[in-house]
Amino acid sequence: MRFDSRLAATLAILVLGGAPVVGQDSSAPPSPLETTVPEHLLGMVGDWRLEQEDQALPICALTFTEDQTISGWAIALPEPCPAPFPVAASFASWNVDETDGAVLIMNTEGQLTLRLEEGEDGLFVTPEGQLPAFYLMLPYDEDGTGGEVGDVF
Repeated sequence: MRFDSRLAATLAILVLGGAPVVGQDSSAPPSPLETTVPEHLLGMVGDWRLEQEDQALPICALTFTEDQTISGWAIALPEPCPAPFPVAASFASWNVDETDGAVLIMNTEGQLTLRLEEGEDGLFVTPEGQLPAFYLMLPYDEDGTGGEVGDVF
């Protein structure tokens, strides 16, 4: 099998084209087609629900976006959440604590509103003893399945 120099040149362009350029301005905002969400967190982007232990109680629908903020990435609320959930301004951004994988929800000033720790069952829940307890769930599908978080990291 003969090695084709055109193939080598094409591979070199592909490999080097994906490498960062020395001296490139890293403060420039990403293009609309790029995301600042790390690849291992992309599974977090999308629609979520905060539920209470009693599923008959009100829920809070929210969307984790890829839009970067000072403290992470923006949260979109389709409508304000009912009590006992925090007020809408409390759901400004989301991030993940790198030390333990907890989901962090911050207000418009970048202050922590909710910390949701991963439980043994894979669900994210407010720390033990914090009442009311909130659970971060994927939305349910039309057929009633879903809600489980699974491995997003």
